[in-house]
Amino acid sequence: MKLSDLLSYDSVAIQCHDNPDADTLAAGLGLYYYFQSNFQSNPVSIRKKGKKTPKFFYGGPAPITKPNLTGMVETLEIPVEYLPDLKEWDGLLVTVDCQHGATNVMKVNAPHVAVIDHHIQESSLPQLCDLRPSLGSCSTLVWVLLTQESFAIDSRLATALYYGLFCDTDNFAEVCHPLDYDMRDMLYPDESILRKLKHSNLSLNDLHIVSTVLKENFYDPQGRFMIISTPPCDPNLLGFVSDLAMQVDVVDVVVAFSAVDDRIKFSVRTAIREVKASDLTIGLAHDVGWGGGHREKAGGLISGVKYAARFGECPLTEFFTRRLREYLGRYQVIDCMNLSPAVNQKLDIDAMKNYRKLPVKLGFVPCRELFEKRTKLQIRMLEGDVDITTNEDMILMIGIKGEVYPMQREKFEESYAVVDEPFSLPISYPPTILDHNAGTRISLPEYAKVCVGGGGHVSAMRLKSGVKVFTRWDAENYLLGNVNDWIVKLSPDDLYVVTADVFDGLYIRDFTGEDISSDPRCVRAVKKDIPVPVTFASENGVMETREGTVSYRKGDALLKGSGDEAWPVALQHFMEVYVPADDIAPGENGKYSKKAFPVFALQVEEPFMVDLSDERGRLQGGAKDWLLQYVPNNHGIVSQEIFKMTYEIL
Repeated sequence: MKLSDLLSYDSVAIQCHDNPDADTLAAGLGLYYYFQSNFQSNPVSIRKKGKKTPKFFYGGPAPITKPNLTGMVETLEIPVEYLPDLKEWDGLLVTVDCQHGATNVMKVNAPHVAVIDHHIQESSLPQLCDLRPSLGSCSTLVWVLLTQESFAIDSRLATALYYGLFCDTDNFAEVCHPLDYDMRDMLYPDESILRKLKHSNLSLNDLHIVSTVLKENFYDPQGRFMIISTPPCDPNLLGFVSDLAMQVDVVDVVVAFSAVDDRIKFSVRTAIREVKASDLTIGLAHDVGWGGGHREKAGGLISGVKYAARFGECPLTEFFTRRLREYLGRYQVIDCMNLSPAVNQKLDIDAMKNYRKLPVKLGFVPCRELFEKRTKLQIRMLEGDVDITTNEDMILMIGIKGEVYPMQREKFEESYAVVDEPFSLPISYPPTILDHNAGTRISLPEYAKVCVGGGGHVSAMRLKSGVKVFTRWDAENYLLGNVNDWIVKLSPDDLYVVTADVFDGLYIRDFTGEDISSDPRCVRAVKKDIPVPVTFASENGVMETREGTVSYRKGDALLKGSGDEAWPVALQHFMEVYVPADDIAPGENGKYSKKAFPVFALQVEEPFMVDLSDERGRLQGGAKDWLLQYVPNNHGIVSQEIFKMTYEIL
């Protein structure tokens, strides 16, 4: 949905949720400015009679009294009205930072409804809707929509939107989407107004709440965490309480929460490297809400409806305690700078299988072409922000999902070949780079070149339990691996994590050089007595088989199966295992049958490959296809359909 889609309506009302906060006021103000400007200046609107100034209002039990909000309304001249008795609107009703029909917004009947919100969907939505729960604030969403319309944002609106994000993300501590960062960095608010609003955040009642709840907390000495329940309050108060609790010497993690209507807002703080607050919030809100933020500060929201459906009357303190304990016990910490035998044994690293990197096009940017050495950079990508310091030989790689990671030039030149073509990977959020020294931000894909990697060997295995891996190149930030993600080994003490979706696009199982006869899943099979046409090559050549391109030499046998599949067999091996089926001499063209010669056969559950001996080519099979081993280091691949038709399992 675009804002311009809403301009056809003659009368528009913008409704905030009950008990408005800074975010709903700011987002609503942005929409008010947009409609007011277009109704007054759009030539089409001028010719169309009946266009009215938009109405901006909220309902609920009481008008705004919180000091920072009354100050925001007065200082920024926000034309919002308190209309608790408005029940009908004859035109378009736009609910902002809330959803029409939800319990936290007064029900107003209207023939046309639009929803602009950043919370989890609570009920059926109208056709006119833009819902983005991944954003930290509705102010961000309105900023995005205004930017798409090339709408000029003045100082008052910039200040309101900035403050809306500031408040809804606990002073930016819970920002979790790059668009939130983008708005924060691109707006130029009035700093004097912001200062005044920031220092008007607590009322005397808020101070009373803080002094009360700090006395009533749950502390777990074994896990060194604290759970704090507060009555309904402003989200910033949760962060304030969490920050105070983190000053206690025996507390490593704090979760403070508050239930308001059908929403449960929570704030997280952490002081240990093994627990990132942003990861913990995601774990706490799993299946019932969302979470995100920074390494040490984060927060999230839980849907009361979803919580009740899954956990019934379970007390919230008990819920957060149980989930926090589950999270702390879910992940094994692996420090590559100090790998212990116990870690190797528990992970069973020696049981890792061989994989080959696929020839995938990636992006790369040599740092020395853009930055001075020892430049401090902030990489902003969909996964979050990462700070690095460049050196002369650093290369910034751009992965298939837009992820960015540094690599040294020596390793890059060993593993990748440069391709002379424009960079055009389809990335949902193009990563950016902030040069802390110069204060400038650039879009990394605009400077990216293209390379092709592939052929490199790694050992890897799918994770059956969670891990946090501190790599050799970053001792402070772990890579998080969940069940079904992959742990990859480049060398005995060089491990890292690759998520399942990325791994499947970059790696393939490699059986080259493996003896599958010892695999417990391996069976013995013989080929059925089905004669196949054979011709003998008159010269060297290559053949396109279903499994890949295979070279052959003059005199080798070229076979054709019943399903139009074709494949070459080296002459010596052919003569050992095939006999004429027609009245022909061995070596003459005609039909041949394979001797009842047992082979080892393994049905592989994932895509795989194997290099043929004597550098004759490479075969590749899909999931459920069969890998055959005639003798050690002599393999073939047969599709599951052809195997079923042509082989018998002994």
